Amino acid sequence: MEVLKRVSANRVTLRLQSDLLEILKQNADKKDLTLNALINNILNKNITYDETVNVIPNMVIPHDLFFNIITKIEEPDVNEIVKSGPNVVKKLFGIMGIQYDIDHVIHNYLTTLSKYCNWFEFSYKVTGNNYRLVFCTGNSPKWTTFVHQYVKTILESLKIILIHDSLHDGIVVFEFSHKNYV
Repeated sequence: MEVLKRVSANRVTLRLQSDLLEILKQNADKKDLTLNALINNILNKNITYDETVNVIPNMVIPHDLFFNIITKIEEPDVNEIVKSGPNVVKKLFGIMGIQYDIDHVIHNYLTTLSKYCNWFEFSYKVTGNNYRLVFCTGNSPKWTTFVHQYVKTILESLKIILIHDSLHDGIVVFEFSHKNYV
């Protein structure tokens, strides 16, 4: 039998505007959450965003605008943007004090891009030393190619040797084995 560890909690009283409270209640109901759970999720998401995405200067632009920029520029320019990926992540991790390795890249960068920047839907599976990363990018072949190249450049900077990588119909898949050496 598994014993669940209880997380400590503190009681806090909040004063919310009536219209905000109503919106929160409706959202909690739609997501089948308690109001308390929804508020915790919102606060956690904002703190995580501030601690990861906003650690280095970022420009918030609508996804459609960024998507259009990438799809309109020529391939050599896309390649230059892609090459900057590892340096961006290394700088972010340096500021945050996080080790630049595959597990931290998955948990602290790719998952964050998926949740907060909407570049793609991201899922992964790790079984022993075997990794499978899956990105659902939408229907634009150029955007899919951009995501594929961007992530591949980051993986290569981590000295990851890919067993298999593919892109098809907006789905990008990377498979590799990786063993951390201490």
